[in-house]
Amino acid sequence: MKFPKPCITCGVLSPNQYCPEHQAALNRARENNPARLAKKKELYNARYKSISKRIREGAVTCHLCGEGYRATDPWQADHLIAGDSTSPLAAAHRSCNAKRGNKPLEGGVG
Repeated sequence: MKFPKPCITCGVLSPNQYCPEHQAALNRARENNPARLAKKKELYNARYKSISKRIREGAVTCHLCGEGYRATDPWQADHLIAGDSTSPLAAAHRSCNAKRGNKPLEGGVG
């Protein structure tokens, strides 16, 4: 169970870093950021979508944790070099990929 924390902006107790009002404002700002939109368009282009589909369909193990299929954690195609649209893709659980975020791989796979 998460304990409430004060919102970074206003101090209202919330289960996350921001209260719902400030989280929504932050999300809107991110969605409307032209540089962010251009980066997403570059990273998730038609080539990515095509290769990603094959990676997810053929996935056996997660390249980040080494575990196999999880019914509640679908496969995603992860860029091995975060933020590089030309880097190879590998299968990863959604939760593992989200946990890694935009950080570089540490010590290789796993």
